[in-house]
Amino acid sequence: ASRFDEETVRLTLVAGVAEAYFQVLSLRGRLAVARENLDIAQRVLKVVDSRVRNGAASALDLARQQGGVLTIQAALLPLERQTLFALAILLGRAPEGFDAAASAVTGLSVPRVAPGLPSLLLVRRPDLASAEAQLAAANANVAAARAALLPGISLTGSAGLASDVLINFLSAPAAALAIGASLLQPIFDGGRLRGQVDVATSRERELVETYRKAVLAALADAESALAAGARTAAQELLQEQVVEQARVALRLAGIRYREGADDLLTILDAQRTLFQAQDQLAQIRLARLQASVGLFKALGGSSEMPEGRNPSASGR
Repeated sequence: ASRFDEETVRLTLVAGVAEAYFQVLSLRGRLAVARENLDIAQRVLKVVDSRVRNGAASALDLARQQGGVLTIQAALLPLERQTLFALAILLGRAPEGFDAAASAVTGLSVPRVAPGLPSLLLVRRPDLASAEAQLAAANANVAAARAALLPGISLTGSAGLASDVLINFLSAPAAALAIGASLLQPIFDGGRLRGQVDVATSRERELVETYRKAVLAALADAESALAAGARTAAQELLQEQVVEQARVALRLAGIRYREGADDLLTILDAQRTLFQAQDQLAQIRLARLQASVGLFKALGGSSEMPEGRNPSASGR
């Protein structure tokens, strides 16, 4: 079982490094957003200051905008520290005294989920592979176990989302059926292991039940990761539109303020709305990348069948 433990550790480590890296990218992206908004706030402050000096605005407007600038500056400090700390840990460096001049990384693409991914991809998962190894060690027919308990379905549909067949299988009562003799017989020779009949039958049922639970857990993990990927992708598209509209609103608010048609509170509200929308977009992008890592883990490390491996092999 140590080989499967090592595979679990490897998969967890790779996924953990990827998630840590994406966290760094997200923090750097949010830092870039905060700096952009600070620049906007400082430009507006100059406009307000000019209007105050010309008698077109009050000292209250100036104080409010100065407060807005200071608020954004205060928000920058923890983001800067978090970014450097996370990057230092990821690189195996001591956070104290660590610095980096790298700019924010943008445009990182999320791997496309191919349609028609076969359920047999799941056999590479350490938990499923371990359960199959236990069956094989008990002289079971692993191919028969797969045929009986691992449905030959596509995990993804035409759009790369969880297939209807997968969703229906997980919600069907058949997914929770008890292990009976009719299921054990094709998996084990005559339905018996060597040794005492009652003990052997109980052991057979235990091994097959362990395998069945591993299959259901693998299918559920895959469906959950696919659903998270689809949900966050849709959220990202909508949030991008929110950000674009917030930019337009801020631009128009600035024009109207300079022309005296609106007061400063309109600009302050538009600035706050844009900042929050951009920050939310950065967090949604992180969630989408994390969903991609979740699918990587659910599929046991890849969406491609390993070379030289025949997933229909008997395993005896």
